[in-house]
Amino acid sequence: MAEQKVIKWLGMICILAGIARMGMTPASLIWGTDSTQELTTGLIACILMSVGSIAFYLVQSRETGVTGFITILAIIIGNILTTAMLWSQFATGGAVAVKPEGLLFNISQMFGTIGFLGGTLVFMILTFLAKVFPRWVPALMLIMILAMFLPIADNKYFAFFWGLSYVGMGYCIWAKKLVNAALPPSQLTYNRDERISG
Repeated sequence: MAEQKVIKWLGMICILAGIARMGMTPASLIWGTDSTQELTTGLIACILMSVGSIAFYLVQSRETGVTGFITILAIIIGNILTTAMLWSQFATGGAVAVKPEGLLFNISQMFGTIGFLGGTLVFMILTFLAKVFPRWVPALMLIMILAMFLPIADNKYFAFFWGLSYVGMGYCIWAKKLVNAALPPSQLTYNRDERISG
């Protein structure tokens, strides 16, 4: 019962993280790229995503196995590194500060990007194959990845689709809209067989 509540609240954290991430897009459009408002919503989103993302693995751990754990860990590490980079930008003057330079910053940025993109791509495929989340959830993840390649300056809409995928997954966990989940049906308070048959 306690595990069920923890996972449910992690789902709510993912919803809040997604909303914060989606907030980066209007903040960027209104106040400009790397504005204090955009960076603030991004920092909040990164912190919440670092905490909540493990829920995506917990509800489909049986289906995704060690590979699922490694990919979600890569996503979490990517979010933690991004949090650190955003915090360092605030610490050096916020939106008006010169972006940090140097080997450590470049390595952190590289590993953060690889962890996030690589982890998300593999996790999207695993989520599709696991059939725990509704099919529209991996579709949102695919749209998020494709949004990176939109011919729009500074990828202003990428954050919106990134956040939307988190809201979708978080909602499925919070509202118990999962099928064939790794947790026993009694812990998710619905009967998997009844959902499949009816």
